[in-house]
Amino acid sequence: MNRQASTFRFSFHPIFLKVIKKSHAKILRLDSRLKEVKVEDGNVISARIHTLEDELAETSLIVIIFSVMALEAYIYDYAARHLGDLYVKDHLDKLDTSSKWIVIPKLITGKEISRSGNWFSLLKKLVKARNSIIHYKSSEPPVPLVEAGKYFEKQRVYSKALLESAREAVTLLGILADKITELDPEEAPWVKSFLR
Repeated sequence: MNRQASTFRFSFHPIFLKVIKKSHAKILRLDSRLKEVKVEDGNVISARIHTLEDELAETSLIVIIFSVMALEAYIYDYAARHLGDLYVKDHLDKLDTSSKWIVIPKLITGKEISRSGNWFSLLKKLVKARNSIIHYKSSEPPVPLVEAGKYFEKQRVYSKALLESAREAVTLLGILADKITELDPEEAPWVKSFLR
């Protein structure tokens, strides 16, 4: 397929990638420190655990949001460079992120990204995590304090799920970088600047 691609476009993708990498490294450090602290005993330790858990939650939110931003920015840019901005705006921009990762490579290369492996489920999970953050609904704690334990446990489970999504985000970026490069080897420099 003979394609014409732009050689230069403006985007915030280098900043997104920098934030993701920096925040992901922070998650690894915080998680390691949290495991060390949990081995120790005492009330002071409990306060440090709470502080570390808050930092982990904050950093997880950053990784999740910026990872989805990077994935959306890349796939939009890929389409716009090869198909034109107007075509993307008129026909592809309203697709959900997962659909874009299926449809756009197929339109450009004539081949769909193989769904072997777990990249598609990781992408859907990451987007769902981002949506749960962006559209988070506050709630009142339960009136009978007896129910407070269940309420706080639900919050801990939610935080753990976000941490898991944040850990998987960088893996997903790498998988999709490999998949696009495999389909379209000429795309390697762009993939590197957006996703690696």
